[in-house]
Amino acid sequence: MAILLVLIHMLNLLETQDGGAAYVFYRISHAGWTGVQLFFVLSGFLITGILLDSRLAKNHYSSFYVRRVLRIFPLYYGVLAITFIVLPAVGRVPASVASDQHHQIWLWTYLTNWAPLFGAGSKTFPHFWSLAVEEQFYLVWPLLIRTRGPAGCLRLCLAVATVSLAVRCLLYWYAVPGHLIYENSFCRMDALALGGVAAAALRIPDWREKIFVASNRFLIVGGLLFFISMVVTRGFWTGTLAGATVGYTLVAACFTLLLVAIVGAEANASSAWVKIFRFRPLRALGKYSYAMYVFHKPVHDFVGQPLLTMLDFDVSQSVLWSTAYIIIVTAVTFSVAFVSWHVLEKHFLRLKRFFVPDG
Repeated sequence: MAILLVLIHMLNLLETQDGGAAYVFYRISHAGWTGVQLFFVLSGFLITGILLDSRLAKNHYSSFYVRRVLRIFPLYYGVLAITFIVLPAVGRVPASVASDQHHQIWLWTYLTNWAPLFGAGSKTFPHFWSLAVEEQFYLVWPLLIRTRGPAGCLRLCLAVATVSLAVRCLLYWYAVPGHLIYENSFCRMDALALGGVAAAALRIPDWREKIFVASNRFLIVGGLLFFISMVVTRGFWTGTLAGATVGYTLVAACFTLLLVAIVGAEANASSAWVKIFRFRPLRALGKYSYAMYVFHKPVHDFVGQPLLTMLDFDVSQSVLWSTAYIIIVTAVTFSVAFVSWHVLEKHFLRLKRFFVPDG
C-alpha cells in the first residue's frame, strides 16, 4: 500500500484540473505523499519491536546495526557508485547527475534531507530524503530504547510525537517553506514514534490482549479518523495550516490504528477483512518495495519522460493516458526491483543469520 501511494504521487504527469475526473485524479495523486508517512509508521513499528525484543541481548547494538546495514547499504551505495563513479568514468553523465556531483556528499552521508537548507538538494535522487530520515532514526533510536521496557518506550514515543508536532507548528509559525518542513527529520518523527507506540503497546501483556479483542474497533476508529483528517486537511493538502501542522500527525495516527487493527485481526484469525492484506500481488509489492522506492524516480526521469518526449506523446491532459503511464512505469520499476532483489539484495540478507541477537 505504501509503495503504491508513493508511485501514484510521484509518477503523475496530469497537469489539468479541469473537469470532475481530472480534479479527482489530481487530488488523489497528491494525497499519495501519505505513502511515505505509512512507510515511517511501519518502520517505527517494526524497528521499535525489534529493539524491545532484543534489548537484553549482549550484542544488542551490533546485531541491530549490522542487520540494518545488510538490508539497506548494498542497494543504496550500489546506486550511488554507479551514478557518481561508473557513469562519469564512461563519459555518460546526465545533466542532473552533473549538478549533483558538486554536493554528492549529502547523499553519501545520508544527510540529503538537510541539503536543501544550503541550496544543495539532489536533482537526481530528490526522493532519497526519506531514506535519510529513516537512517538517522536507525542511528539514534537504539540508544534510546536499550534501557526502557515497553511501558517506558511507549511514554518516550508519545513524547517524541508531541515534540515533533510542536516543532512543525513552530516552523510553520515562522513561515519556514513547506518543503523544508516536509523533509525535516524532527518534523517527521511523529509517524515513526506512533509506529513505536503500537509496537510498545503490543508488548504490554494486559494491553496486548485488549488490543486483540478490540481489533475491529480499531479499524472503525481508524476509518472515522481518516474521514475527519481528510476534511480537516482538505484532502490531505500539506499547504494549509491544518495540513502542515496537525495533518501529518492525523495521517500517522490513521495508519497506526489500521496497523494495530491488522495485527489484532491476524492474531484472532476471525476477521474476513484482513484477507485483503494477504493478497499476493500486494505482498509481492511489499517484498520489493525498498528497491521500487529507490528506482522509481530514475526510471521515471531517465526512461519514461525521455521516451514520451521522443515519441512526442503528451499525457499531461488525459486522465486515461496519465493512468496508463503510471501503470507502465510501475510495472517497469517492479521488474527492475525484482532483478535487484535476486541479483544483489537477497545475497546480503542471507548474511543476517550470522548477526542474530543472542538473547
